[in-house]
Amino acid sequence: MGYSQAQKAESRQRVLENASRQIRENGIEALGVADCMRSAGLTHGAFYGHFASRDALIVEALEYALTQSRARIAARDNDAGKRSETPLQSIAEAFLDERHVNDPGTGCALCALAGEARHANADVRALLTRYLNELTARVAKAALRGGEKSALGIVATIVGAITLARAVDDDELAKSVLSSSLALVMTQDGDGDSVQ
Repeated sequence: MGYSQAQKAESRQRVLENASRQIRENGIEALGVADCMRSAGLTHGAFYGHFASRDALIVEALEYALTQSRARIAARDNDAGKRSETPLQSIAEAFLDERHVNDPGTGCALCALAGEARHANADVRALLTRYLNELTARVAKAALRGGEKSALGIVATIVGAITLARAVDDDELAKSVLSSSLALVMTQDGDGDSVQ
């Protein structure tokens, strides 16, 4: 009995979800097709029924991760007023959070992959470049002052802070990196004194 188109689409979605999580947790090079397929409840042999190559899976999994990130940021930005936050504060606090540091598999792909992206293929780098530009534009819109150059600095601060907080083995230092970076980012919102 063969798979229906709906079952095939559902299986493909599970593979993308698993691959997306795995590349954010362990990096692009660590993604193993057999393990990814097994995690999705499929056999290794079923892989080529869904993807042309491992590289194609990586690109689609990254696109999936970036789509998730865009949706989370848009939701935070849109709901900021309901939580008495500015849009920039809402976005910055969502990124510069211990949960984001401790759960890279569901977090921002740019934060997770920035360090290794220089070794990635052109398609991966192009996706991350496009996302960096989109995120910078969203931050520029959310900030009360500074424009695009300032927004790019804010994004660089956020990505760097997450990278450093994940790199150190000292929890207090990691928390300090996050809180100091949040305070620095909020100086661009015209309300930097309100964030501790």
